[in-house]
Amino acid sequence: MKNSKVLAAGYAGIVFFGISFLTLGSVLPSLRETLHLDMGQSSALAGILPLGVLAGSLVFGPWCDRYGFKTPFQFASAMVVLGFLGLASFQSVPWLGFCVLVIGTGGGILNGACNALVTDASDDRRRSSNLSILGVFYGIGALLMPLILGIFDDVPYTRILRYMAVFLFLIFVYFSLIRFPEAKVRQGFPVKEGFLLLRQPALLLFSFILFFQSALEGLCSNWIPVFLQDSPTYGLPQQEALFLLTFMVLGIASGRILLSWLSLHYAPWKILWGYLFLILAGFAGLYAGIHPMISVILIGTGLGATFPVIISYIGTGYKALSGTAIGIAMVIALGGNTLLNYLMGILPIRVFPLYLLIIWAAMTLLYLFMSLKGKIENVKK
Repeated sequence: MKNSKVLAAGYAGIVFFGISFLTLGSVLPSLRETLHLDMGQSSALAGILPLGVLAGSLVFGPWCDRYGFKTPFQFASAMVVLGFLGLASFQSVPWLGFCVLVIGTGGGILNGACNALVTDASDDRRRSSNLSILGVFYGIGALLMPLILGIFDDVPYTRILRYMAVFLFLIFVYFSLIRFPEAKVRQGFPVKEGFLLLRQPALLLFSFILFFQSALEGLCSNWIPVFLQDSPTYGLPQQEALFLLTFMVLGIASGRILLSWLSLHYAPWKILWGYLFLILAGFAGLYAGIHPMISVILIGTGLGATFPVIISYIGTGYKALSGTAIGIAMVIALGGNTLLNYLMGILPIRVFPLYLLIIWAAMTLLYLFMSLKGKIENVKK
């Protein structure tokens, strides 16, 4: 088994997920215009995608541990390709909803399986670095669909979706040709072992760090443009607020590129402290009303480290069932994103920076507790 080919499969798969995760938001305006969808129908379609991602995150871990990575990668990528073709072909809202569910589920499987694959294919020294690079490739995939639709704005979205399905099919072919790591569990699904993992304090603490981290990523993506528009401190035009959001995405990518180098020279848990304080500086900047570009770049760069570092420690500590362990963490993280974003929807927008600071404090206290108790060092051993 060529390790470079396996890592390439993980990076290609996360590009696949990035494309699938951003596609609905990119084509939804065209869908609304072409099919005359109302706000209720549009919101329903948008709400189906995270449900699919959650479903995929639930199943990928035991599946990868029991059957290896090849079948989940093939099945999930085929789901996304078929979902794209369906979005380009159907005009019925129920069928479109089904396609979105298929894309979300396939994407959720790929997201978790790529993290587990890169974790398993990396030695302890390079694991955090390789997971950081994985995050950079996710950013490439996430930017690809909006970029293509923006450049070829005169081309029907249905044609772009079909071309993208062909491109993704080529990645599916690559998955079919290479050899993946063997299954860890030879007989039966590791259901009992999975439930036993839920009794591991370190795994639960790691997972709830990701609970808050995922919430922060979702909140910043969804609400920073709204805050910059509606806050009396800033009051920016819509286009300028959205433009500033791209600097957060670039900050995340830059932070992960830097993390991939730093992880080869310093202990990842020490590096993460620096990134956490970058997040704090960015949130404090929003609260104090300093120039928003400085704040969003600091926030994006700081947000780039937590997922790669924590997933690296989970993979190191639970190698025998890495897929299942990472799956548990992913599901808890998605729960935090959903719940804390929903709560923000019922709060006044002026409290947004304070809300971010409270969530950051909760996440940082959990990490401080793990550091003081030596749980991170124990996982490494």
